[in-house]
Amino acid sequence: MVRLSPRYTRETSEIPWTDYSVRSGLEFFAIGLWLFLLTTERGCGEIPSELPTGDSITFANAVAPLLWRACAGCHHSGGVGPFSVFPYQEVLPHLKKISEAVGRGDMPPWPPELGHGSFKDERRLSERDRATLLGWIALGAPAGNLDQLPSPPQFPTGWQLGTPDLILPFPTNFSVTGSGEDVYRNFVLPIPPGERRLVRTIEFLPNSSAIHHARFLLDTSGTARRLDDADPACGFGGTMPPGQLPEGQFGGWVPGRQIGFLPPEQVWPLPDAGDLVVQLHVQHSAKPERIAPKIGLYLTNGLPKELPVRLGLVAQQIELPPHSTNQLVARSLTLPGAARLLSVMPHAHLRAREVELLITVPGSTTLSMFLIRHWRFQWQDEYHYRNPVLLPEGTRIETRFVFDNPTSDTVVHGPNSSDEMAEVWLQLGPSTPDDRAKILEAGRLFHASETAMTFGERVKRNPRDAGAQLELGKALAVLGRDEESFEHLAEAADLNPNLVEAHYHIGLSYLRRERWVAAARAFSESLQLDPRHQRSYLGLGLAAAGANRPEEAVRYLDRALELNPADPVARSKRDELSRLPHK
Repeated sequence: MVRLSPRYTRETSEIPWTDYSVRSGLEFFAIGLWLFLLTTERGCGEIPSELPTGDSITFANAVAPLLWRACAGCHHSGGVGPFSVFPYQEVLPHLKKISEAVGRGDMPPWPPELGHGSFKDERRLSERDRATLLGWIALGAPAGNLDQLPSPPQFPTGWQLGTPDLILPFPTNFSVTGSGEDVYRNFVLPIPPGERRLVRTIEFLPNSSAIHHARFLLDTSGTARRLDDADPACGFGGTMPPGQLPEGQFGGWVPGRQIGFLPPEQVWPLPDAGDLVVQLHVQHSAKPERIAPKIGLYLTNGLPKELPVRLGLVAQQIELPPHSTNQLVARSLTLPGAARLLSVMPHAHLRAREVELLITVPGSTTLSMFLIRHWRFQWQDEYHYRNPVLLPEGTRIETRFVFDNPTSDTVVHGPNSSDEMAEVWLQLGPSTPDDRAKILEAGRLFHASETAMTFGERVKRNPRDAGAQLELGKALAVLGRDEESFEHLAEAADLNPNLVEAHYHIGLSYLRRERWVAAARAFSESLQLDPRHQRSYLGLGLAAAGANRPEEAVRYLDRALELNPADPVARSKRDELSRLPHK
């Protein structure tokens, strides 16, 4: 391989390049079009005209069934709630807490507002139930005839869905200290070999209140395993570990999330081999604590059906001034294909107050399909629509976050709890394969546009930030702005000649323009820095094939497949070359 100098010569286009502005996601997509008429169910009963009074309200005849239905899922022995709602004697010491939490509307924890979408497994109390419970407490919490109570509900200890089909051992020697900043740590759990396994759900038992959230990624490239091996501590650091979320899934856990099995049409394939990368966002507790969660997979066999699409409206630019209120962060796009809205998952940190999902159709009013007026950091969940919402091609989707920042610090976008995020993830069921491809591409362009806008600002503030130059160059390439992309990639390599990804993406830039020799030299440079950079071997194989050097291409592709046997591009190109007649 030929060593290429880390300094790349700038290139200019024969066609003048005049539009160098970075467009935002709001400008990138056209807005408009149509939606079927939607209806939502109240499902909470009528508001009673008067509060129930007298001896008719007792624990036995009214309150126990209510508590067991709405509260016992968390409030049982061994559950996440701080006390149990059965038997009767267990409830009495907590009457004041119950009255205050129910009176404020904090319990049961169901943040979405009524009338803004209808969701499965709603935990809200009706006004009648709330009046019954508060009235019972006001009357002194009479017991009634406890002998007439039915048997209370039974809850499993440990795994809530029964013993998983596959339990992936988690390292036991990771701890956090009693002070300091949040920790992002990634752990590699090998997936035992197997075929035709479909995942019905993942159950995550945190076993620690210090875990803020977890993400589950699939990595068949071996990259995460190499990073783990290179880090002497347990796991490896970083907020962007290698790997992909399971196709069409949100792929995570947050406190308060309700576990359940996926519908049969949404189960997703587990790789025949590879790794599950578990990223933990851990907040420091009052004292040192060992972190050892449990992770179980529930499986079935067969072949996957058409999987849903995960579409994220993620704001990467957030700046909340000190002591500010009513700070709006909004994003929108227009669907280029028809789909059904299956689920929604919002995410923010401590300073969010409201989050809303709006659907706008031409010739009709805007519909609010999801609203939380009082955001609670500790209760984040996935919300599955009771009936999928039809979103025809051209539907405009908008997300709106409102933030209050009572602190004396400026709060910006970032991964720590002291930073902020504004994300709404949608799970969509495309109507056709063509709609699926269009929606995936729209999501890719939205993310690239937001990334380009964010890192464009960082480069303006500090042109010598090699990492920002790299990310801006990568995003501009996705947006089809190749010349400007190359400028930033080359600048990143000049500023930091050891930046592997800069050389790799320069190689991709040359590949797109069919400059095979230049591409090979750039990939060679990245391999000089990281001899196991699998994607650079793939790039060398493609460059060699383009230069009509099939035997050399096969050698590089074989090496790429040795490092990642699941690489579909390397496998396809290798099979194509094997069918060529030998010289």
